[in-house]
Amino acid sequence: MKTGLKKYIIVLATAPLLFSSCSDSFLDEVNPNNQTPATFWINEDNVLKGLSAIYNPIRRMTYGYYGGFEGTLHNQMRADDLYPTRGEEAAIWEILSFTNTPNTNSVWGYLYTGIQLANEFLYNAPNVNMDENALSQYLGEAYFLRGFWYFRVRTDFNEGVIRTLPQSVDVEAHGLSTPEEVLDQAIADLKEAKARLPKTRPAEEAGRVTQGAAIAMLGKAYLWKGDYAAAKAEFETIMNGDYGYDLMPEYEDNFRDDTEFNQESIWEINYEALGNSGDSWGSSTGDNAFMGSVLGHYFGPSLNGPGATGQNAGGGWYKMQPSPYLIKRFIAEPRPEGSDTKWDKRLYTTCFFKYSDYGDVKPDETFYDGFTFDEMFEQTTQPNGSDKYRMTAGQSPAYPDIEGEEGRFLMKKLTPWWNKTGCTMYNNNAGRITNFRIMRFAEVLFLHAEACLETGDNAAAMADINRIRVRAGLPEKQLGSKDAIMEELRNQKLLEFAGENVRWDDLVRWYSFEELKPLLQDRKTDTKIWELSYGTNENGEQVITGYTFTGRIEDTQNYANFQKKHMYYPIPQSEVDANLNLEQKADWQ
Repeated sequence: MKTGLKKYIIVLATAPLLFSSCSDSFLDEVNPNNQTPATFWINEDNVLKGLSAIYNPIRRMTYGYYGGFEGTLHNQMRADDLYPTRGEEAAIWEILSFTNTPNTNSVWGYLYTGIQLANEFLYNAPNVNMDENALSQYLGEAYFLRGFWYFRVRTDFNEGVIRTLPQSVDVEAHGLSTPEEVLDQAIADLKEAKARLPKTRPAEEAGRVTQGAAIAMLGKAYLWKGDYAAAKAEFETIMNGDYGYDLMPEYEDNFRDDTEFNQESIWEINYEALGNSGDSWGSSTGDNAFMGSVLGHYFGPSLNGPGATGQNAGGGWYKMQPSPYLIKRFIAEPRPEGSDTKWDKRLYTTCFFKYSDYGDVKPDETFYDGFTFDEMFEQTTQPNGSDKYRMTAGQSPAYPDIEGEEGRFLMKKLTPWWNKTGCTMYNNNAGRITNFRIMRFAEVLFLHAEACLETGDNAAAMADINRIRVRAGLPEKQLGSKDAIMEELRNQKLLEFAGENVRWDDLVRWYSFEELKPLLQDRKTDTKIWELSYGTNENGEQVITGYTFTGRIEDTQNYANFQKKHMYYPIPQSEVDANLNLEQKADWQ
């Protein structure tokens, strides 16, 4: 459903709220439409505009928390499910190679902009004369979004600044709160949201949060807190109640633009081809700003060469690749004899590859209206490719050889592989409308399974995991011990959510630093080192003419420098400098 948030997206782009951050370095009130709180908070129409603005930091196209250029989907590549393309944005690479400092670009500002907008709303909206039931529901949305942001403060920074009033009302500088305090604030907000939000929404409100989303996030927060009984109870409310959630029969339907807001979707960002289609670098704010997504461009393959028909040419920048460890885990368990694919069905949605290279029963496919895998692989990864030459540093992912054939894989998930106009973000509306699913029912099953394991209900945990396995085309398993079931849970969750901003949060929760560092050093020693040969082209320019594998596989993401402090980000130095009561986290001082 692509019309769901149309009117709300439009008002979001022009909502005249005070876009000041919740952190103490953002004290200045920015008022784009020359209004003050006294003149703005006067009617329900403006309340709805104010509510829409709170969603904005989540959905900003380029510069936002899930933005294509510098958002959290890039930073997640510290985990073992992904291989970041080398030589990319300097600030992102600092985080991915564990050389970041408190002066490195940070998602802090996105989180606290959202918190401040929610605080403004929760403080001012109750004073508007309007229908009480509608107001309560709107407040529930604001509580949910603030709770979500505080949960992300906890997962990204561990410690954070807690503010529940607008900066103009609570002018005192606040210091850091503990991880427990930040999580408790998220839980309190999500409880309020649960009590106020509707169970379902009409189609025209698709994309706005529901009671089910609040319950799922509340259960997740309880799990992070270690209150497994409370988490289990929340998850069972939506698993056993009449909320209508279930797994989609086909895994790929969670990533297409023609199967959005389906039964597996707990919460997703609604992208729409509204506004100026020539706007490729905006943040979905301002008059006529484009309301689409650019994720497919940043993570999609190069689309040039013989397969290009004109309308599908150009492709993306391919900043995200599947990790060799991910591929090893996918191929470790072939499907039973007689299945319609050789491996786990999720692999065929997560990655592009040439099925016939490995004796697969599934026929080879073309993508983006005619591109073969061989064409995309050459254009995207080889020195003679047409766009980003991904081996110019003499490095490539060390995918395993399979039955004597070189392992060749490209990232497919989060790209519109079905779209006939390709994945470029330039004047390509059809390639920029795929929603991003922030939370799926599959995650609820995994979180419930973990809560069950921690409360002694191994059978229920195994039942949850088997639902995931069966959808993936794998046979059910029956494991008895808690440790064995937990290991299966970790493996299946890796395969289910590769590239969806889940894995790093899990790794730092499941493992101590002393356990995590050697694990990552082993799994991320995953780069083939090549010796390159050079020549000159007809213009006298130096070009790569060949490459030879040296036999070396190395860690080129600098996990040797991974320290305990890198499990979470530092507080931005600009925030510390602006706030006399805020000290840098101890391990980053």
